[in-house]
Amino acid sequence: MADPLRQPKSLVSMLFTVFIIAGAMWVLSPFLLSLLWAAIIGLAFWPMHVWVMRKTANRPATAALLTTLLVALLLVGPMIGLLIFALGDILSLTAFLNIADASGHPEPPWLRNLPLVGSYLHDKWQQYLSRPDQISLILQDSVTNRLNVIQGTVQTLLVDVMERVATLFFALWVLFFIFRDGPTLAATVNRIGNQWLGRRWSPYVSHLPSAMRASVNGLVIVSFAEAVLLAALYAMCGVPGAVLFGTFTAIIAFIPMAAPAVLAVVGVILFTAGESAAAIGLVVAGVLLVMLADYLVRPLLIQDGTHLPFLAVLFGVFGGVITLGIVGLIIGPVMLVLLDVFFDEASHIERLSSAADEDS
Repeated sequence: MADPLRQPKSLVSMLFTVFIIAGAMWVLSPFLLSLLWAAIIGLAFWPMHVWVMRKTANRPATAALLTTLLVALLLVGPMIGLLIFALGDILSLTAFLNIADASGHPEPPWLRNLPLVGSYLHDKWQQYLSRPDQISLILQDSVTNRLNVIQGTVQTLLVDVMERVATLFFALWVLFFIFRDGPTLAATVNRIGNQWLGRRWSPYVSHLPSAMRASVNGLVIVSFAEAVLLAALYAMCGVPGAVLFGTFTAIIAFIPMAAPAVLAVVGVILFTAGESAAAIGLVVAGVLLVMLADYLVRPLLIQDGTHLPFLAVLFGVFGGVITLGIVGLIIGPVMLVLLDVFFDEASHIERLSSAADEDS
């Protein structure tokens, strides 16, 4: 005899499950980004952790600590180097402003000839930098309001930086436990996945590690090489703050056509300053480098690990960045990998259905 309360019980059970999951996600919402980054980094660097495990005679805690320190060195090291170079550029700018405030600084002869904004920049330079004591006068004028604006801006930037640093260090802390307890976590996730999805679970989960590793390689390796090469190119063309400019250009290269736009602006400034050869070389070489890195090398690296068509990888990379930010560089291709597995699964079911119809 059928249980008349079976369907209401199933509905209550489903609502109870949804309540638990939604409540847990709400509680963990401040840490979800850190947890996501820790999971992505853990999957990407898992082969290195296996190598460290062998070198430490399979001691999980020691290997997890060493692997986490290696990952921190690889991630935090370049950030510290960038901060040092950025601080040097800020100090140089401060020294320039002090000189301009003490005795005035003549306007560069090319400034007025810049297209569209040349006359505006000329007027501002004459107003604030050509004559001494103008910057001091600005700082003294409405000093209270200006200090409030500066204080608010500094506080906002400080909070933003502290949040990102906290996210990074919390992700590294979680990463230690992922490395230490990785096999147990994987076994638990696989058991739950098999219980809920049955035979569908294995094809999907088997593609995730290689897809995430390929996406991280496309992010880390290509971006680092691109930043180094662009910084060298800026330095050869005589652009001040070459390292900062190169890193900035490599970062905004995740936005389609943003890096070529920056190179074009710098090229126009160099050309107006009379450095026509440097301007042409910077624009041609820089755009070629960015196009090769972002539209060929990075998608090919990701394609090797995901086995997606080249165009699908391109859509996954840039679509993910546009919709999810920098984390979308990894999530975008992974989602298209899962979609590709879904299409394969649907085709397989259709083939089995056709074969069954023919047999009948």
